[in-house]
Amino acid sequence: MKRSAVILLTATLLHPLTWAGVGKNDVRYLGGPFEGVKPGAEGHVDFKDEVMQFTWDKKSFHVPYSQLTSIEYGQKVGRRIGATIGWGVTTLGVAALPMLLSKKRKHFATVGYKDDAGKTQGLVLEFGKDVNRSALKLMSVKSGVKIEFETEQAEKEFRH
Repeated sequence: MKRSAVILLTATLLHPLTWAGVGKNDVRYLGGPFEGVKPGAEGHVDFKDEVMQFTWDKKSFHVPYSQLTSIEYGQKVGRRIGATIGWGVTTLGVAALPMLLSKKRKHFATVGYKDDAGKTQGLVLEFGKDVNRSALKLMSVKSGVKIEFETEQAEKEFRH
């Protein structure tokens, strides 16, 4: 029995989906026009005076605030089922209930802008939990573009 629990715990901790969330201070590139950046790459965003500078895989890209046309925010909320099962097995159910009652949130933004050629582009990003509000608010304030929300719940959580 002990050996099975150790094998299950090891498999759970080493499985890539266990650690699939974006870092709390990072930004994940999900899609857009940036060549050479694979979807799922994690990096960071710096807010300069005139531009947002995104850095992934040692490659930097910038988007001027003056060229932003839209900012949309949404969330994906889910229960921690995998973690609940893992904790339930390894702690004989003691730690499973609090995990089941907790939620994980993923913070997504779609940023519309015009590139240097005047062509409309879109950038889909996932923000870490410690940077999502400040990043979107800075984008909005510096560009003058109002944040649009996918759902009322997303707006409520964003403004809380």
